[in-house]
Amino acid sequence: MGCERYARIGTLYSNHPVIIHEEKTMKKSTLLLLFFLLFFTTSASATEPATPEEIYTNVLKGVKVLQSLGADGLPAFNDPKGEFVWKDTYVQVYECGASRIVGQINPALRQWTPEKFNSIVDKKGNRITKMICDASKKPNGDWVEYWWPKTGETEASRKITFVIQVPGQPYQVSAGIYDDSLSLEKLRAMTN
Repeated sequence: MGCERYARIGTLYSNHPVIIHEEKTMKKSTLLLLFFLLFFTTSASATEPATPEEIYTNVLKGVKVLQSLGADGLPAFNDPKGEFVWKDTYVQVYECGASRIVGQINPALRQWTPEKFNSIVDKKGNRITKMICDASKKPNGDWVEYWWPKTGETEASRKITFVIQVPGQPYQVSAGIYDDSLSLEKLRAMTN
């Protein structure tokens, strides 16, 4: 009988309007706190810029995928939520010999004609794809700089890109970041 009395008191108190209101308020507060934590954690990582070290590492990872899978590995570079997209950048794949982009999260760029591929210039008149394709011919790859608008902007900013040839394949792998201060000499020293 003693246990029944405590069980009945527990039921009585848990159904009390004040206790129910406090439980709902706590649940709402907890959910709200979780939402803000998830939102701000995701926002912070999405706006955090990629580093040159990450660029280099992910490009080399892309090279390994294409070395072992060849053309079958290209879909991995087309997935906007895939392993080759992180922070504020992504890895893309060129086939310079055919004047085309073959791995890129933006499908419109994969549809470029060879004429379009070869005609892309930055605000200083540099032929971007030619610079990238030429840099890929160096034994350890190379860094190039050009001026290109950031997503959603019209004004061009300095972009630095690392590119390297995939051994035994017709592909070149690259990734880049926007940066105003890193010198090409420092970047080259880091990756050679």
